Amino acid sequence: MRVGRPPLSLGQHGTIAMERIGGGRFRAAARLRTWDDEVHRVAATGDTAADARARLKERMTQRLRTSELFAWRSLTSEDPFHELAICWLDDLRSFSDASAATCAICERIVRTQLKPALGHLTIGQLTRDRIEQHLGTLRAKSEEAAASAYAVLDLLLDFGVGEGAIDSNPMESLPNGQVYRHLGDLDDHRTVVRGRIDLRRKERRDEERVAGD
Repeated sequence: MRVGRPPLSLGQHGTIAMERIGGGRFRAAARLRTWDDEVHRVAATGDTAADARARLKERMTQRLRTSELFAWRSLTSEDPFHELAICWLDDLRSFSDASAATCAICERIVRTQLKPALGHLTIGQLTRDRIEQHLGTLRAKSEEAAASAYAVLDLLLDFGVGEGAIDSNPMESLPNGQVYRHLGDLDDHRTVVRGRIDLRRKERRDEERVAGD
């Protein structure tokens, strides 16, 4: 009689499987049971087996952190910016029609253009002035980099408004004339995010109306 795999405990991952793929690269994969009691297959690639394993563990840590936030509490303005980024990227990958290529572009922009300069801030500390200063720094090096960062950060902060972490997107008050880069098939995701914002604002108005009665 064949014995099945033992069930994973919450927050636990299974055995990491390693395989060599095209171009001499490696893929590491494992099952992960997140805090919302869902089991996911998580994978990551790297130039070496050790690199793939390290990236897989980092990805599983991020996935657990996201599930913890979604399962037990909501984001607030006091949470680190990088946690908002993790939640947004997970939402983009899991609940949108964006292609894998578009998700990879957004993840790269967050990792290379946003987190190094903004990752130490809380969500509430992302003010218009700080954002404008960072975009100016990027623009001095590359107009394309600034346009990409603008597009991702604008949608990321809209996501934060929709999740109730902040009341409004500070980028709404940036001067007109900002260069905006189209990053792929994000239109449907943008519509969903703005629908969440409208719902959140309606709920806030209803609460204020009830409190005033």
